[in-house]
Amino acid sequence: MPVFISYRHEERLDAFILNERLLLEGIPAQLVLFDCDGQTSEDLYGSFCQHISDATHWIGLLPEDFTEDWWTAWLLGAAVMASRRVSFFQPAGDALPAHLGRWPTMRERTHIDLFVRAYHDERTFARALTLPAPGGSWADRDNADYFHADLKAKIRRGF
Repeated sequence: MPVFISYRHEERLDAFILNERLLLEGIPAQLVLFDCDGQTSEDLYGSFCQHISDATHWIGLLPEDFTEDWWTAWLLGAAVMASRRVSFFQPAGDALPAHLGRWPTMRERTHIDLFVRAYHDERTFARALTLPAPGGSWADRDNADYFHADLKAKIRRGF
């Protein structure tokens, strides 16, 4: 159940902290820098597609102001269509727009611990031990929805 972590250069420190925390817990994770500088749209698109297909979870690190960041919206759509577990990490910045409220948003380092717990719960209860088959299934979608609701509840409660 690998985790794909996308970030921009400005969020590098938070991305490294998140990645190290996951690796310490034995969670396979891959950091991928996505900056439009020096990369064509085709390169980014191909990279996004490959990383989404290789992962079961996606954590998008969001900049403080991402109003013109259409890649996050595109990647979110791709992840949801593939029944991947989606979460965001944004330690600073304004409240997220309403259309992103369906997915859990981690804002503190303690929230990373809650992600780890939700991830291990999935493994314990055998909700997502392997990558879903291409095209996914309703069970995959239900498991992803359960993960989102569970992690949001953990973040809201603080445990």
